[in-house]
Amino acid sequence: MNFRSIFALTLGAACSVSVAAQEKTFKFEGNPLVRDNFTADPAPMVSGGRLYLYVGHDEYYEGQDKASGGKEFNITEWLCYSTEDMQTWTDHGAVHSPADYKWGDTKTAGVGTAWAAQVVERNGKFYYYTTSQGLGDFSGYAIGVAVSDSPTGPFVDPIGKPLVNDKMTDNGTRGWWNDIDPTVLIDDDGQAYLCWGNGTCFMAKLKDNMVELDGDIWVVDVPRYTEGPWLHKRNGIYYLTYASQGLGFGEAIDYCMAKDIRGPWKHCGQLTGSAENSFTIHPGIIEFKGQWYLFYHNATVTLDGHKGAIGRRSVCFDKLTYNPDGTMQYVAQSNVQATPASTNIPTSQYPMITSDSRGMFQVKAPNAKDVIVDICNKKYTMTNNGEGIWTATTDPLVVGPHYYFIEVDGARVSDPSSHTVYGCGLYASEIEVPETAEEAAYYTYNKDVAHGQVRLCQYWSSIENRPRHCYVYTPAEYDLNPKKRYPVMYLQHGMAENETGWHTQGKMANILDNNIASGKAVPMIVVMDNGNCDYGFGSKPGEKFDEFGASFFKVIVGDLIPYIDKTFRTKANRENRAMAGLSWGGWQSFNIAMTNTDKFAHLGSFSGAIFSLAQGDVKTAFNGVWSNADKFNKDFKTVFIGTGTEENLGSKKVNENLNNAGIKTHYYESQGTAHEWLTWRRCLNQFVPLIFK
Repeated sequence: MNFRSIFALTLGAACSVSVAAQEKTFKFEGNPLVRDNFTADPAPMVSGGRLYLYVGHDEYYEGQDKASGGKEFNITEWLCYSTEDMQTWTDHGAVHSPADYKWGDTKTAGVGTAWAAQVVERNGKFYYYTTSQGLGDFSGYAIGVAVSDSPTGPFVDPIGKPLVNDKMTDNGTRGWWNDIDPTVLIDDDGQAYLCWGNGTCFMAKLKDNMVELDGDIWVVDVPRYTEGPWLHKRNGIYYLTYASQGLGFGEAIDYCMAKDIRGPWKHCGQLTGSAENSFTIHPGIIEFKGQWYLFYHNATVTLDGHKGAIGRRSVCFDKLTYNPDGTMQYVAQSNVQATPASTNIPTSQYPMITSDSRGMFQVKAPNAKDVIVDICNKKYTMTNNGEGIWTATTDPLVVGPHYYFIEVDGARVSDPSSHTVYGCGLYASEIEVPETAEEAAYYTYNKDVAHGQVRLCQYWSSIENRPRHCYVYTPAEYDLNPKKRYPVMYLQHGMAENETGWHTQGKMANILDNNIASGKAVPMIVVMDNGNCDYGFGSKPGEKFDEFGASFFKVIVGDLIPYIDKTFRTKANRENRAMAGLSWGGWQSFNIAMTNTDKFAHLGSFSGAIFSLAQGDVKTAFNGVWSNADKFNKDFKTVFIGTGTEENLGSKKVNENLNNAGIKTHYYESQGTAHEWLTWRRCLNQFVPLIFK
């Protein structure tokens, strides 16, 4: 087929439309780039000293917000913008439409019939690779191609059929959704490659005419692939960037690198995170006048009263930087705000928390060869800016506090810019992703309420024959009422933490202050001591599992309780004494309280390591303390079992076993949290209003 003749004939027959009258200019005022149209799926191209940006035009229609299954999107045409300096932009209006393809179904299908596209230049012609809904033998989404002598059109279809359709990709995972989002790379040797796909990433060679495939279609195996691929090449390295399966509902952008376009492809992680207000995101990468850029979309523009949404997106761009090894630095979207973490030391800007809940870290290590940030056992390779400043940005983190470490050339150290806390059996750096002010109110310092004190107290242990210390919280009124006596709660930490945990990570004092001030809880004393389990089990050679932390049982009964009752104005009886703890401290609390019911009448387990009670008959546990349910319920005032919905320590089963044995309990689940301090803060907040009533 003589494609050159067809091009000339088709272009000659096309209507001559003057686009100059439609063109207007505007200044870039920060992201999003375009403010007078909803735009999506950016595809940049450089030609003749200008950067051309092709985008899908998202258009609102009645019923859009109730539509689903792809019908939320309504791209009726593709628009073009261009610039010489990234500041002043020319709006060229609509340059192409799904209606330009005779094989396309734009009438019966209605909305949702067109998707992402890309333009490439070759031999003075411009090839527009698009996605449209096909008719008849071409039903389903298909890849079309159109050509023009100008980057702004008009573009016409030279082959009268799709370049790729479903019959050619029946091995895809999405059925009629397989063939969307084309991207084209023209390699250094002139060979052109087409890449596309939803759910499955396909690739094929293109013939020199750019409108026919050359050989077989192959599948590109890259992790977390969803859609929206983009190919580019730099310094002999191929890059495949794509919309990936992000955390939760939204897509993110991942990328892979390869020395050969057929792979193998090395997954390099996220290039940027999810888009604001949009579950889709689409990359476009280009070098222009010595600077690389990443284009993408979010959904943050409001037009004619219609807010940005799934099908009303907005194109953005940010600068892109490469590391010496060729990897790309994470792009923190410029519309995503970041603030210093609350756990930073004075004057430190880093670590930072982004508005989409990522941690941003920066470390100065000019002589280091390799630096890693390890947060909750997930490691992120930090990148060097060439001057010894290493940075990394994490995936989105769940709300609440997180322990982290910096590894410099294999050596684990604390972050000098962050406060340290005791956790993981050593002093660790901490960063906290904040909840909303409303969610965090119960553990936040409130200037309008009276505040108690936390005191460091030392005492002699006759059992261990050594001095020990503990932290003691006294309520705000304690020193104002010198004759009043108070109930006492003994509150324990977990494995590999210590007596400082509840006061620092747990925000215990704020939780007690706020509950007492509101009248939910009675004023009480809280004692926090080291449970002799401030290291990980297995650290001591020969120590048996049932011995771990068991030495504290005698200390609390023989030394600690007598010291507290002697030193503070306590109500020294079982009805006014509670035992509670988190994780391994929860197991200790069960052991101590249930074998000393003459000293305790209230018990709390927060994610307690009580999984052994999920097996067998609880009536035989702890010398049969639960064998007579009526007597136990009459004598023992409170049994509280709390857990996070995302952990699986058997707490719910233990609670069921106790209830089946006739034991009355209070059961609580912290929604969306795991084995973490946010779960334990919430449990404490639920527990203190129940006791000493």
